[in-house]
Amino acid sequence: MPDKYFDVNGIATLVHHRGVTTLPGAPPNLHDGQPILFLHDAGVNGNTFGEVMDLLMANHSPVSLDLPGHGRSGSLDSLASVGAMASHVESLISPWELQSLVVVGEGLGAAIGTELAANAVLPITALICVGAVGPFVSLTEEISQLTKITTGKARREFDKTGYAPEPEEKLLRKAFGHWVTTDPRATLGAREAQAEWNENVDLGNISCRTIVVIGEHTEEALKDSSQSFANHLTSGEVAVIGEAGRRSAQETPEEFCTVILNSISGSPETI
Repeated sequence: MPDKYFDVNGIATLVHHRGVTTLPGAPPNLHDGQPILFLHDAGVNGNTFGEVMDLLMANHSPVSLDLPGHGRSGSLDSLASVGAMASHVESLISPWELQSLVVVGEGLGAAIGTELAANAVLPITALICVGAVGPFVSLTEEISQLTKITTGKARREFDKTGYAPEPEEKLLRKAFGHWVTTDPRATLGAREAQAEWNENVDLGNISCRTIVVIGEHTEEALKDSSQSFANHLTSGEVAVIGEAGRRSAQETPEEFCTVILNSISGSPETI
């Protein structure tokens, strides 16, 4: 799959796309169907949406990136705020002069997508949020644990939660491969930025269609926070995916693709 680097405000930013390669410095080819931007969660990288992108590439133009401090993009640390992350994405995407854009975000990526929708710099027609999303998610426990890890007071351990019961070993190995690429210091900075955003975001500024995806096996507290997020949005709705937890983009990519395709066609969510 083609990858290419862009210099975004002095930070080497790795972009993952599909289709033919393009010349250095030129944007990826996003002329087939609908351009779809994927934004990953804290502590992983843009390849977490790889299977979904593979399914969409026949008729549409999926693209993702490694956020600064994550994966193979530059910087040792995450950017300091969700606003700065959104500005970074805008600086990358705006020169490509897209006519429309669907944004898909997981966890932190959903916060960035919400910020992008509020800014209205990019021509976003729909926003899809998955995972532990929205300002009603508590990040206190995770930030505390990451602080212990980065100060040498606790060991770093791979998080196997958030899946449907008895996840396949292949799925967990792939998730581990995405997780291990990012330093916990960058993950901590990203979660702290997300927690600050949670405290200050104004959801009344979001007018585009926003679909909040909830897996049936998602933890009850996170189901409630996702539902509350959707309820506070002007054009918010919920799509429920069976046989998945909060990581449905990785667990059930075909069903997750159906949500994206419905957002493109304007169909109601009936998953």
